[in-house]
Amino acid sequence: MSPSYNRSYLAYRIAKLLDKEERFNFHIEMTLDIAGVDYIPDIAVYDKKTIDFLHDRIKADEKPLLAVEILSPKQSVTDVMEKIEVYLNAGVKSCWLVIPPTRTIIIFNDINKPLSHSTGVLTDSALNVEIALADVFR
Repeated sequence: MSPSYNRSYLAYRIAKLLDKEERFNFHIEMTLDIAGVDYIPDIAVYDKKTIDFLHDRIKADEKPLLAVEILSPKQSVTDVMEKIEVYLNAGVKSCWLVIPPTRTIIIFNDINKPLSHSTGVLTDSALNVEIALADVFR
């Protein structure tokens, strides 16, 4: 599925806001191999490390710290939730579901305990990050 206009814009905004301290590496639409199945989060966030430009890979088997899924006009929440559950079960520490029409980000550190943010400051304790929602959706 091709990223929509708003989806690609929000991926950029979120990565930019999370990169203020330069603690992370960001990979946009990179394929993750989870138990032999390919998944492609909009953003995969890893601890900062040196990139080996000589030896590229088509898929990553190491799990990111954070997987961000931005709901597109043709996706259902159910489809994205299934991916988030797979990510968490595979060892991803945190997953964000971004819902552009409602300007909402839902944080999942536990599939059964979502934290919804539509105003104010989003705090993800699993990654020790905070970002203002007004800065994401501007």
